[in-house]
Amino acid sequence: MNPESRDDRPVRPRVLVTGATRGIGRGVVDTLSPAYDVVVAGRRSTDIRAVAAQTGAAASLVIDLAEPAALAVACQDLGEVDAVVHCAGIEGTAVAADLGPDFFSRVLAVNLAGPVELTRLTLPGLRRRRGHVVFVNSTAALGAFSGWGAYAASKAGLRAYADVLRTDERPHGVRVTSVFPGRTDTGMQRDIAAKLGTMFDAATAMPPSSVASAVRYVLDAPADAEIGELTISPVPVA
Repeated sequence: MNPESRDDRPVRPRVLVTGATRGIGRGVVDTLSPAYDVVVAGRRSTDIRAVAAQTGAAASLVIDLAEPAALAVACQDLGEVDAVVHCAGIEGTAVAADLGPDFFSRVLAVNLAGPVELTRLTLPGLRRRRGHVVFVNSTAALGAFSGWGAYAASKAGLRAYADVLRTDERPHGVRVTSVFPGRTDTGMQRDIAAKLGTMFDAATAMPPSSVASAVRYVLDAPADAEIGELTISPVPVA
């Protein structure tokens, strides 16, 4: 979504970023803010307003993806956006024998059902603006990791949904991209390591800014190109 590539677009396209107060989401806000009007979305009003003030974001939005049915009310004053970047998510680590229904349902709500409903709510405007939906997914959707059943299931489901959405919305001019980051140095990854009793080695991970740069690359692609999927892996830096 190159701001200068479409005469029918504003100079600064409006982009909604979820999970915007930490980790990859915060990195995306920092990376997009110089050229995009960013709507900072998250669960805690004090956090999202602080990020909006620090980055010069266009607006803030309090939403809780754990309650998809309540999103319509939360978004009633959102207005139209040119893109939605789904970064929000929660960890879902538990071995199969300990994966209870309440925990599993919450992971699916935040990581899958919430993004699906938020996408549905923003689609009318996205169609009018010939916009873009970006799902910051995970390489957990692409392979099996012991103890990651709930998280992997939610992310694999999100990938399947993105694939169908891409097909459904192509006639309406809406582009859809799934971004699959590998190991990234975020608070969630560090929390998972602590939960599993292991040490998190930042040298084996990418900073959130690297993933954010990839998201901007996807959004800035020429209007006649669609990047369906993009996988990003950390590499050692000498």
